[in-house]
Amino acid sequence: MADDVVQQCLSLEWAFGLNKDFKGVVHNLSDGTRKAIFYVIAHTAVIYDINNHTQRLLQGHRNPIVASCCSSSRRFVVTADAGEDSVMIVWDTFSYLPLKTIPVHGHGGVLACDISSDGMYVATLSKETPQRISLWAWTSDAVEIEPEFTADVTATDEQNVIRFNPDDARLVVTNGTRRVIFWSWAEGSWKFYSPPVTAKELKQAVGNFTQSIFIPGTSMAATGTVDGDVLLWDRLKTDKISKDTDMMILKVVRVHNGGVTYLGTVGNYVVTGGLEGFVRFLDQKLRIVAWFEELNGGPVISVSFDRHINEDNIAATASSTGAGTAADGAEFSCPDFVVSTANAMIIDVPARAFSSTDPEIQRGRLLVQGQDQPIMCVAAHPTLPRLAIAGYSGNLHLWEYTTRKVLLLSIFRNLLVHSIAFDPKAMYLAVGFTNGIVKILDANSLEEVQSFRPKTPDCVTMIRFSHDSHFFATADAEGCVGLYKFTHRAQDPRKPIEWVYVGRHRAHRAAVTGLQFGVVPYGDAPRLLSLGEDKRLVEYNLVDSDIESGLRVRCAHKVTQGAIPTSLLWTQDQLLDEKNMPRPREGKSAAQADTLLFASNEYKLKLHASDMTRQCIKTVLGPTFGGPLNQVLLVPGQAGGNGAAATGRCLVYSTNEKVVGLIRLPLDGNPRSGMGLLAHPLEITSMCVSHDGRYLFTAGGRDHSVLQWAIDGESLVVDDGRNVVEHFIDIIEGGREGSFMKEIIDYFYYAQIRAQGEETTAKRKIVGTIPFTQVPNLMRALGYYPSNKEVAHMTYEIDTQFGQPGGNVDGIAINFETFVRLYVNHRPVFGINKSNIEAAFAAIGADPVTGLMDRDVLFHFLQQRGEALEGYEVESALKSLLGDDVQLEMLEDKITAKAFAENLLGFEDYEDDAAGGAVGGAAGGVDDAAGATGVDDEAPF
Repeated sequence: MADDVVQQCLSLEWAFGLNKDFKGVVHNLSDGTRKAIFYVIAHTAVIYDINNHTQRLLQGHRNPIVASCCSSSRRFVVTADAGEDSVMIVWDTFSYLPLKTIPVHGHGGVLACDISSDGMYVATLSKETPQRISLWAWTSDAVEIEPEFTADVTATDEQNVIRFNPDDARLVVTNGTRRVIFWSWAEGSWKFYSPPVTAKELKQAVGNFTQSIFIPGTSMAATGTVDGDVLLWDRLKTDKISKDTDMMILKVVRVHNGGVTYLGTVGNYVVTGGLEGFVRFLDQKLRIVAWFEELNGGPVISVSFDRHINEDNIAATASSTGAGTAADGAEFSCPDFVVSTANAMIIDVPARAFSSTDPEIQRGRLLVQGQDQPIMCVAAHPTLPRLAIAGYSGNLHLWEYTTRKVLLLSIFRNLLVHSIAFDPKAMYLAVGFTNGIVKILDANSLEEVQSFRPKTPDCVTMIRFSHDSHFFATADAEGCVGLYKFTHRAQDPRKPIEWVYVGRHRAHRAAVTGLQFGVVPYGDAPRLLSLGEDKRLVEYNLVDSDIESGLRVRCAHKVTQGAIPTSLLWTQDQLLDEKNMPRPREGKSAAQADTLLFASNEYKLKLHASDMTRQCIKTVLGPTFGGPLNQVLLVPGQAGGNGAAATGRCLVYSTNEKVVGLIRLPLDGNPRSGMGLLAHPLEITSMCVSHDGRYLFTAGGRDHSVLQWAIDGESLVVDDGRNVVEHFIDIIEGGREGSFMKEIIDYFYYAQIRAQGEETTAKRKIVGTIPFTQVPNLMRALGYYPSNKEVAHMTYEIDTQFGQPGGNVDGIAINFETFVRLYVNHRPVFGINKSNIEAAFAAIGADPVTGLMDRDVLFHFLQQRGEALEGYEVESALKSLLGDDVQLEMLEDKITAKAFAENLLGFEDYEDDAAGGAVGGAAGGVDDAAGATGVDDEAPF
């Protein structure tokens, strides 16, 4: 699907948050004609227009942006990322276009970068060791830009800061925690000198270094430390001719009570930011001239100033500057500036705040507010354009996402939020914490209403409310499900109604991947289901659950054989065509029968009936863009103009890492029915959809971001003018003209002949269809060995689509198009590989060291566990694989996974363990496939 179509389906509208962990992340673009700032969040660069409160979002990175720098003209900004296939991008801040994208091959990307004052060169430090320093002439006309000069950093101390000399672009300074290195490329290659720093010579201890700069108009440089000191460097004064890199320490001055977290210059001033949150201005002798100590935003990460024409003589600038009396009695003036802090804030500070006595002016204006720890959860208000955001910072923000304003803030001291949810009536907001505590807040004021402390401190991973807001349930990290009910205290009608803890049940032996409330069939009473990685779907008895007896289980079903369920969606919305819906009860429509949608780690979407049969209705191929789906949500239909019906119905999904996307309804497995895009550079911890279906919100965990996406299901166009079956053929190995497709056609023809009898002299009649009884064998001939349970699922699916209720599916004729759809939707996305066979042997008792397994034990498992093979089936399989004369007793007493695959099954490429690589094509023809089986954990719940 074309990139422009993908961007139309999900278009990024707003980015909440700030990459606060990297130095120099904010750059002031204000120049008298515009009031704007540039900053980065996750893998996206943002140009924020302060006056108009709008964002321009610049996308081009796949990895987290870890470094950025801005030219003195404020026109060019460079962003760099770290990770696989890392790049640097030079942006034009006026046109918002990328001017140059430079691949940074090897070394894990960029750790730090800077741009020369003339904007011609970019200097970088690589992330991985051996660390390299490189100089890039980015304005070169070359198609592929390589560094002009590069050299290994021989110091064992990793360098993490790099700065150009603003007066001479040939000079660069870098520093790590214990070494400062001065570099020069004036002689056509990198030359350097690292001055010694000893406590003995300085007569005082020197803390670890934080940042280094050159001081404009001088030969001096400065370095900050974690102790709050600033070291002043100057050129060596010796009888010999000294080089530009030969520097020595002049003095050490204590500037901050905490560490120096930012170091820069403006005009003739040295500017420092401190761990205590102060910004101070020093003269070139490091004497404090002015200070801004009322910001209250946390440790200062960066300071960036408005640009003015007379910047070289800033003290003489009168317009748009603040003035006051400096410490030495002289007049102090500087441009307005912005400060970013470790608390993920960006504050606009007027220079007049230095001389003002107004506390509001002294604190500055908050421009951006994020969270300083991973964001773990988001929840959309059920009726209003509001979004709750929370995470490990302990802060819960309630945003108005149309105006992008923070309405309310709740702070939980020493608590880490992991899950949140609004109740459908918008009265309460439930909050779950990593230590198992659950709090109920007023949804409108965020005031605490109730708090529940569990007996065991297990992280609350999910919270779900029933449709009538009478219940809410929680899942925790230990596979337990808890239930809370809105009822009278102590079940006494005379007492007030409040939330009451009913009980907790350890329903799963592995992580809970789905927790959903639904309703009883054709009724309105709530039901509760949970799904776990233990492959079990558990339904709870809400009617008989009470405080005395706790949470009771009604029943449990195993919903998959090998695949691990990763997500659950329970909806009354119709996900399939009418002909694929389960047959309803008499007098009811198919649309009234709600369905369960399971996603699995095998990239399949399975729809099951929600009644007690749990019958699998349909299996379709899910999106394969970025790993298994970990959450699937139904997008509420958006009504068209003049009251038109909702169109563009779709599901939205996320994967554990990076990708979100849409799937057009009805579900049919068509690869063109889905799309995916890189939403975050790391994991996706949570997502939600606005109440009107217009927006998707995604949380990026460690990237500290929440992104707002506009949803347009209508742009997800499935029809490209071709027959739909061609879309399925496109994803078969080699496509329509490939050898495998020709093999499928040949086998389909042979299956028609076989259905008419192989030993006949009658004239053959190729009708283009095969009876359904031939489908399982045909699939086995093509390398997919469905289990009996999978065949049963296919049988019900075909019966529902083509047969009559209670009819005989064996007589249904399957055409080639239907077979291709079935094959693509049901076959495994990845073939069996070495690790799969070894894991199977280990699961049934192979020696963990040698991998050996007793032959009799192996075949005992095959005949007793899972879909057991009868004795005659084992004998038939051995004859098919090894010849008519081979008996079970003739096999070796001890068998390994490798020997089983190569010698018994005939897999020739067993050692090829490439991802997705199939182990073998040991299948012969259609008639040589005995029903495949496997050991399956069918132990009772």
